[in-house]
Amino acid sequence: MRAFAAALVEASVVGVESGFPLLAEGDEIWVGDARLRVVRLGGSGLVAEGPGGVLRVELGNGTVECAGLVPDGLGVRLRARAEELADARIVVGAAIVGADGLLAQERGFPAEVAGKWELPGGRVEPGESDVDAVVRECQEELGVRVAVGAQVGVDVPVRADLVLRVYAATVVEGAPVAREHRAVRWVPWDEVPEVDWLPADRVLVPALTRLAG
Repeated sequence: MRAFAAALVEASVVGVESGFPLLAEGDEIWVGDARLRVVRLGGSGLVAEGPGGVLRVELGNGTVECAGLVPDGLGVRLRARAEELADARIVVGAAIVGADGLLAQERGFPAEVAGKWELPGGRVEPGESDVDAVVRECQEELGVRVAVGAQVGVDVPVRADLVLRVYAATVVEGAPVAREHRAVRWVPWDEVPEVDWLPADRVLVPALTRLAG
């Protein structure tokens, strides 16, 4: 079901009109003439509600149930995309929690994303586990050793064959420095939704804020 949940993040796959290519909780979407707002998006499915009705997609044990304002072909598109994502390569991210908030890095390049912010992380190497990749990337990018916790939110498609998978983490040794980015900073929890995140990280903002406290 992880791949189905990831497919639900993509507006084009879900078949709705949206201001973003990737959906997040709180986004406004259109299903035909009905304006809805995404109120739940996670491993169990998607719910969008509004004056014009409700779109509900429930993910079960190998099943997909759609109800309400269901775009044409939604079930077929979800299954096809989930099959692709099941074999996608993984990029891991670290949601590093500290006394001053959530750790974020500012991109310096390429030009089209310079100035935007993202979580630390990188690709999982062949034969490497997700957890080992998080530990290695944090050492390489920040110069710190981290303890890795549970996954945060859903897998987020980055490209056709690549997904972002984020894990909670805490620093157990060292102080973060920007080795490969323009800057690194601790973002207070109340400011996390206002950060200019890269699109894939933006999807996870509701899940990230739930790490506070």
